[in-house]
Amino acid sequence: FWVCCGAIQRIKMNKKKNLTTKETFDLAVQNQKKNNFQVAENLYNEVLKINPNHFGSIFLLGALSIKIKNFDRAIQLLNQAILIQPNHAQSHNNLGVVFLELGEVQKAMSCYQKAISIQPNYADAHNNLGVVFLELGEVQKAISCYQKAINIQPDYADDHYNLGNVLDKLNKHQEAIISYEKV
Repeated sequence: FWVCCGAIQRIKMNKKKNLTTKETFDLAVQNQKKNNFQVAENLYNEVLKINPNHFGSIFLLGALSIKIKNFDRAIQLLNQAILIQPNHAQSHNNLGVVFLELGEVQKAMSCYQKAISIQPNYADAHNNLGVVFLELGEVQKAISCYQKAINIQPDYADDHYNLGNVLDKLNKHQEAIISYEKV
């Protein structure tokens, strides 16, 4: 009983305490990692009320918008993030993810290529570019992208899986099996 009352008291005290911008942002990140998207979104918005150009909040709110499939909002936020930090490869990559989801393959390709030009060893962007090339029917370019991503990050399961799928479609079954076994 006393432990419970102590916990209640602590909770009431924490509610009264004003969180700093950093604490609010950190709490938003924690909630996003736990898939508490509404709580995270509210906390990011609190940070943005104080600092409308808070890059982390804008970028992660964009990523959150992708997760909940609010693509218009994601585009707006990621473009805002790119205006603040034009050389942030992840913002370009995430914008590419949105465009690919919307079927805007050329825009997606452009975003992935920009991300790679900023950060040449960005495995996710190489993988995503491979997905675009495969969708465009450029199989050899897709394979090259997947292999590049695997060279950068050998334990990256998505690349091995994607490469295995392409090799299987090309009837290179033994090579496909080797790729699948690395997933």
